[in-house]
Amino acid sequence: MGNTTALTPPRIHWQQVTALIALDVAIIISWIAYNKYQPALLEQFDFTEFAVPLAILQGAILFATPPIAGLLADRMIQRGGNRLPVVTVGINFVSMVFMVVALTVFADPGGVIRLLFPVMVALWLIAMNIFHSPAISAVEMFVPASRLPQVVALFAVIAGMAEALEPSIVDLIEFFGGPLTFAVGGVLVFTSGWWFARSTRNLQALAEAEGIDDHRASYRVAKSNVGRVLLLGIVFGVFTMFFFEVFPGWAEEKLALVQSGRISGNALTSILIAFGAVTAYPMSFLAERLGSERMAILATAAGGLILLGLWQIAGAASWALFVLFPLTYALSAVSFLPIAFLSLESRHKVFGIGLFFSGVELAPSVWDVFQVI
Repeated sequence: MGNTTALTPPRIHWQQVTALIALDVAIIISWIAYNKYQPALLEQFDFTEFAVPLAILQGAILFATPPIAGLLADRMIQRGGNRLPVVTVGINFVSMVFMVVALTVFADPGGVIRLLFPVMVALWLIAMNIFHSPAISAVEMFVPASRLPQVVALFAVIAGMAEALEPSIVDLIEFFGGPLTFAVGGVLVFTSGWWFARSTRNLQALAEAEGIDDHRASYRVAKSNVGRVLLLGIVFGVFTMFFFEVFPGWAEEKLALVQSGRISGNALTSILIAFGAVTAYPMSFLAERLGSERMAILATAAGGLILLGLWQIAGAASWALFVLFPLTYALSAVSFLPIAFLSLESRHKVFGIGLFFSGVELAPSVWDVFQVI
């Protein structure tokens, strides 16, 4: 694996990176809104009996859409274009669907019109995943290869803090109500997407000025290792599922502090998620210094052992494992995605990053299906 530093940007382009982070946060907030309101909307439109098929459909869309969008973006790049049209179409589409859902929830129609609601949900799910991997894959255009762990860490910190604030966000959602929440979600995605598109509209000029070629990788590999990329995504998805979905229940079962009612399992998990987010940035320097692959192996082994220990251990002894897991989660967050970039040829770049996100969504999607069965 050679490293052609002449083709990498010599510095981090913070304007584009910041716009991309804002877009990522808008997506996270939109997902929180959707997950909060999905059961209520199913009940409002009398589709509760379709909860299981909808969960299966959601999982299938989350798994299939990112690599398909990646293939489209890669073909555009190979034909002399770039991935941004896919991003722009996806952003405009999801904003439009958000607004239609908001109006539908507000109008509360009956009869045949209500049958459009599942269709709109499916379209929203597809749209939310069309532009995510093409947008995230663009980060290599703005960041030197050696600095990828640091920038990915920033994504992890800000995204983790947004996810840790989910209880507060849910309170705001309940205060504003469904129609306004979906309207605000559409505005957030559209505004952050417009900012990202505007900051990257002179992408070709930026590439020519700094010696970056958008049609080639800034680092070359002999052959894309899509299997490794998918596996990294699956492992990170398993860690995410346990951290976000299983930890609250484990905390209630194993920790006296939670059992006493002084703090809820959800609140404690939010604190742990925030702790993991804060530690992601210093972890990125460790990954840069010792190598992302070495740190990824360490994070995978340590994370697996900690989860196994939490499954078996309860009481005060489990506290150390609850505190250590956010550190391994942060380490995996800052090492897995850079490895994915380094494992892909340029002609498979966006497809491969989409495959990574497909793997991330696999375990949480299976969990969601079992939760509604």
